[in-house]
Amino acid sequence: MLALVRAHHAARPPLRALAAARALPAARHLHASPSALAKKKKAAGSDDLFGEDDDSMFADMFGTGDAPVPAEAAAAAPAPARTPAGRRLRGRLDEAQRTERFAALLQFVGERTGLHPPARRAGKPEQVRDTAWTHLFGLALTKEQLEQVVELFPKWRESRREWKPKMVMAFVRRCEELRCPQLALKVFTDHPKYGVDLTDALAARQLLHALHVEHPLQDAITLSALHAVYKLPAVAQDFVACAMLTSACFKAATPEALTVANALVPALQELAAKDSPAAWAYPTDPQARNQRKDKAWLTWTLTKIEKALTKQSQPVDWLKQWREQAGHAQVAT
Repeated sequence: MLALVRAHHAARPPLRALAAARALPAARHLHASPSALAKKKKAAGSDDLFGEDDDSMFADMFGTGDAPVPAEAAAAAPAPARTPAGRRLRGRLDEAQRTERFAALLQFVGERTGLHPPARRAGKPEQVRDTAWTHLFGLALTKEQLEQVVELFPKWRESRREWKPKMVMAFVRRCEELRCPQLALKVFTDHPKYGVDLTDALAARQLLHALHVEHPLQDAITLSALHAVYKLPAVAQDFVACAMLTSACFKAATPEALTVANALVPALQELAAKDSPAAWAYPTDPQARNQRKDKAWLTWTLTKIEKALTKQSQPVDWLKQWREQAGHAQVAT
């Protein structure tokens, strides 16, 4: 049990304070022993490089604003196409354009963040807007490019800037899209180095979804332990997260993993009893499903758990009835 629960990043400073027995002692106590994080440095202002009113994620990467735009950065970004009337044409960037803009923006941010940014010595404007990170995440096409962005994270902290929840969510989502959620886990388990806080329960749930099927169980266990570190609600208190972790433990099927899964089942049953099945009905409309992906996640995850409980000859009527009332049984079998 201890070997399973021990986080695979145990050498990192934030996780050394987490005893393995505290990480998952039982379903109701995942959040029993929070560890103190280093105090966040107070953020400076965030009105810097990119405006919130960009026409698209990839348009006008070096748009005008209060902060002057250096000539080399403006030259690096291809000028957007315009109609005779001067209106910018909308369209997707091809791979070469994305790579070019990514490299230019990565250099721009790197030169203007940190304790002693090179731009300061050169007398260039230093401010970088929060949305620069969102643009970088979106422009990254590979895990390797996203790793380059992550290497700049410590400089943002050195600049006494804050990671806002929407920035963290954008990072987690891009890690999932590029199939490298372990990169996000690496960042959150090394707070002294990267300074990125996992303070949004939805971002934590998104990351657990990215980890719980295709990656080792210990990654999901590590993330569950981080809920206590970042003072998030325990996994056993979140219906979707509890279901995903339970399913991952049943899938691993080792004696230790099954011990954890069976410890989580009572908490899952309590959460199901508290939530109306109708509130978690599977969204058949694609647009609605895209807006509430967690409902689809829960639908398929509970299906797997029902099969696992049936295989173990454990009571499962409560789950069958709940899934039928939610309409899950008609969608996932």
